[in-house]
Amino acid sequence: MFKAETKGDSLSIDLAPNKSSSINENLVFFGFLSLICLTFGIGFFFIGATMILPFAGIEVLALILILRINRKWLNQKQALHLDKLYVKIEKDDKKIIFDRFLSKFLVEENNSKKVLYLKSSNEKIEIGSFLNEEEKEELIDLLKKKVSDLNFS
Repeated sequence: MFKAETKGDSLSIDLAPNKSSSINENLVFFGFLSLICLTFGIGFFFIGATMILPFAGIEVLALILILRINRKWLNQKQALHLDKLYVKIEKDDKKIIFDRFLSKFLVEENNSKKVLYLKSSNEKIEIGSFLNEEEKEELIDLLKKKVSDLNFS
């Protein structure tokens, strides 16, 4: 998802992945899966199938790893600021500033998917890799309009 805000001649866009569930909902879901896994493991342990319990522990560790990866994915953010003179991009607590006249936005098609880049001299940064195709189209149209407005004002 992205939020765009225009203030005078500048455009600010905040990009973040779509969240179908909150962190707490994910914790409940993965906690429930872990509880089921451990219940089966302990049940089989008491029946006499002791080799099941270590594998249940490995499954719980895998679920914890998946939850951490999921949280890292959901916490991605990018911010793009475009004004008459500069293009600023904030990604992973890094802020990079480019001269607007020496940089450009590139749209490449990769396996029928569009990929948006900000390119300046020798640096090429992908923008909105986590957006779906419709959101990328909207973002590309918005950037085209704003760049043409800035070029002709």
